[in-house]
Amino acid sequence: MTEAVLEQQLEGRIIKGVGGFYTVLCPDGKTFVCKARGLFRKRGETPLPGDDVSFTVDKKGEGYLREIRPRRSELIRPAVANIDMLIIVVAASEPAPDLELADKLLLYCAKQGVTPVLAINKCDDGETAESRAIAEQYKGAVDNVVMLSARTGFGLDKLSALLNRNTVCLAGQSAVGKSSLLNALLGLDLKTGELSAKTDRGRHTTRHAELLTAPFGGLIADTPGFSMLESVPLEPEEIPKLYREFAEYIGMCRFLGCLHLSEPDCEVKRAMEDGRIDKARYERYKKIVNEAIEQRRHKYD
Repeated sequence: MTEAVLEQQLEGRIIKGVGGFYTVLCPDGKTFVCKARGLFRKRGETPLPGDDVSFTVDKKGEGYLREIRPRRSELIRPAVANIDMLIIVVAASEPAPDLELADKLLLYCAKQGVTPVLAINKCDDGETAESRAIAEQYKGAVDNVVMLSARTGFGLDKLSALLNRNTVCLAGQSAVGKSSLLNALLGLDLKTGELSAKTDRGRHTTRHAELLTAPFGGLIADTPGFSMLESVPLEPEEIPKLYREFAEYIGMCRFLGCLHLSEPDCEVKRAMEDGRIDKARYERYKKIVNEAIEQRRHKYD
């Protein structure tokens, strides 16, 4: 019997990669640890958690990655592929919400084809004037805004229902409670620091991105990413096309390719002045576009 016959041809999804070894989860729930063949290095390809792959397992039980399927999306921090949903976390109280970061993350989602969810954390006593004010700014920008408390459990059921069977990552500034929310979604008892019986995992210690099976039926990256995002790699002309609340005004400005900054007869500016577009979000939009213009100027200096 030949070696080729003895090899199993399998498919699965990478859930962890450390030191050149990749743990692959198969549809039947089995996992295999695989090495990456040299051809990936020759192609300049690096397997990532989240990658859909084909692999072989030889008669010794050793696995080897053969092919990385085309990626639907790719995040940088943490380095994870094929994320379906990004939970953008802001705090209702402290720290003061960095909504410019939230806006950039929404652009990132729009560019990558990832579904965003805005999670307003630290609503320990329920909805507040502050949390409602944040939600109001984003009513035209994102379908799902959830007010919640990772500490008390308020709103977690609503968030979990949205995540159903998706591959998810968390993002947001430092100290907004991303790690607490991650632990809550994984079934951690926040009062005792011990895991529920649903998950067999201790405190978060890994330094590598890893996808974990979550109670909502999908996978969740165990390293909250994007505590900072200085810029989104976009041309200035791309940015207005990625703002959902601008979509109905496309083609209504005087100038074709209007950036909605200082141009006359701009319908987006008129909508902002009339209250159809949130003014604070529009002001942050101008800052983001001007940053992109400045970056392009320096790029070709």
